[in-house]
Amino acid sequence: MSKLDENKTLLKKTISIKRADTYSNVLMLLLGSFILMLFALYNGAPMISGDTEVYLKSGFEGVAAAERPIFYGLFVRFTSLGLSIWFTIFAQALIVSFLLHKIIKHFIPDIKMRHEVALLLIISLGTICSWYVGSLMPDIFTPILGLCLFCFLFCNNNKFQQIILIFLLFLATLVHFSHYLILTTSVVLLFLIIVVRPKYRKLWFKKWVFITIICTASWFSLMTSNFLANRGFVTSTSSNVFLMGKLCESGVLQTYLEKACPIKNYKICQYKDSLPSAAWEFVWNPRFNPTGDSLGWEANKAENTAIMKDIMSRPKYLLFILYKSIEATARQSILTNIDEGEERPWIKYDETDPVFKEIKKHFPHEFGLFKSARQNTKILNYVFYDEVFIIVFIVSLLMLLFIVRDKQWEEFLPYFLYVILYVCLNGFVTATFGNVLSRLNSRNIWILPTFNIIVLFYIYNLKSNKNEKIN
Repeated sequence: MSKLDENKTLLKKTISIKRADTYSNVLMLLLGSFILMLFALYNGAPMISGDTEVYLKSGFEGVAAAERPIFYGLFVRFTSLGLSIWFTIFAQALIVSFLLHKIIKHFIPDIKMRHEVALLLIISLGTICSWYVGSLMPDIFTPILGLCLFCFLFCNNNKFQQIILIFLLFLATLVHFSHYLILTTSVVLLFLIIVVRPKYRKLWFKKWVFITIICTASWFSLMTSNFLANRGFVTSTSSNVFLMGKLCESGVLQTYLEKACPIKNYKICQYKDSLPSAAWEFVWNPRFNPTGDSLGWEANKAENTAIMKDIMSRPKYLLFILYKSIEATARQSILTNIDEGEERPWIKYDETDPVFKEIKKHFPHEFGLFKSARQNTKILNYVFYDEVFIIVFIVSLLMLLFIVRDKQWEEFLPYFLYVILYVCLNGFVTATFGNVLSRLNSRNIWILPTFNIIVLFYIYNLKSNKNEKIN
């Protein structure tokens, strides 16, 4: 055989191997998507909440709500194709499947398909990942944002994969207010790391530039959506209400009003002795927001802004706010339950609920599925599911502490520091500017045991390969 023929044969084999890898990766992504949808499939319909109504309404009517970005609603509108909400859930599952596949391949490049399927089954059923993948809410995009950043910073990506990651990073940032703050803070932290640690300068500087551009484009898109909704070129028209709610929850507002009300005639002074203890109660209470919607928020905007400016100009309040922020972050970061509301048996939806009206309006053929879903008939054992997650989390952590050697810790430490930092960052943003709620932390915390499980299998695979070579 001539050298030319040998080269042709080698080229054909290379092309054949690449095609086989491509088919294998596509099959794995589809299998992974199905595995990550198991909870929604078991439920009989995608999981919903009262907030789902706002996203559906804004997406299908094309008008941004005052309290939420329009982009998750648009995501539902386009991915569902106007035909089925299951298409949206599949799209969410496909995104998470892609990111987990990349991370698993980063740690274990030679992993067998059956082993990857087993890993995804443990992640789907042993953590609360599958719940959020199958929920018609933007909550799944919080871990998607974190996993995208991880893949962008640590994994080897070809140009096509980089384009996908940039798009997903942009999309994940757009869909929830907290994500804008999380990405902005990440940009600042990355810049500090690049400045302090020169070895990361060559690795991450160009990536930091890309992330900064994505962050800037996200804020610009948010302001543009509000401008098109005739609210002005602003980030939000409701931030004053949410920040006031946070001041109320921390106790700062009541302390301030005790001293300010005898001097200043604020409307809220009549309620200073009966302020709610939770931020969400303040935000949605018609006593403080007369119409219970954006109109009520706009009516109180001038007073809220004046109060917040006065509070922020006084150092003694700033120190107290900082302390309460740290305290709230600590409380938020350890919450693991799916959602307090879902565990309450009286919270059900019927045809009079706004969320069911929106589903019936846009997906009438799927209305029966949501009505008879296990979530709505209250036959899901949320407590059991939460406890399984805690057991998996603790057992995987203990196994890591006992099994991983000192030299291996040096290899894995940057990855675990990243994940822990991201979980804490989400806790800080949501607790400081929003609410201390289980859902706002549990939507994201499942990535911790997920990394534990992947690293444990990496160590098992390493030992298994060594034993095979010896034999």
